[in-house]
Amino acid sequence: MNRIRVCSVLLGAAVAAQTAPTPKIRVFITESIAALASGDAQAGDAKGSLAFTGGSSPQSVEVMKAFVRYCPAVIVTANRDRADYLVRLDHEAANPTTPFTHGNKVAVFDRNEDLLYSNSTRILSTAVKDACAAMSAAPVPHIPK
Repeated sequence: MNRIRVCSVLLGAAVAAQTAPTPKIRVFITESIAALASGDAQAGDAKGSLAFTGGSSPQSVEVMKAFVRYCPAVIVTANRDRADYLVRLDHEAANPTTPFTHGNKVAVFDRNEDLLYSNSTRILSTAVKDACAAMSAAPVPHIPK
């Protein structure tokens, strides 16, 4: 009777180990848009103003949606410090000969900020799928202390 219990416990542990979900890759998505500065000046009373603008563009949200759709092995995070990878995806301006497609430049960096993958594609979903494949194939690096 004890052997049956031991076997059933071992079998249950083996099944649980095989069905345990693998942890998802955490991805922080950004664009390389520089912050913009603008200013005003007046010569008379020495008045002036300066404004800095920046942040995420509507394209960033589209890229996040594409990662959720085409790369189910990742979690998109807003916390750069908790991310396993940083993905930088930039859109090129529309080309007059192909006004309905934009170029997409994608780069994937690991936790050590080393370039893992880069490419240019015409279709956003292709850029996302290729970046996802590169992240899935690479081991998640640990941060040296």
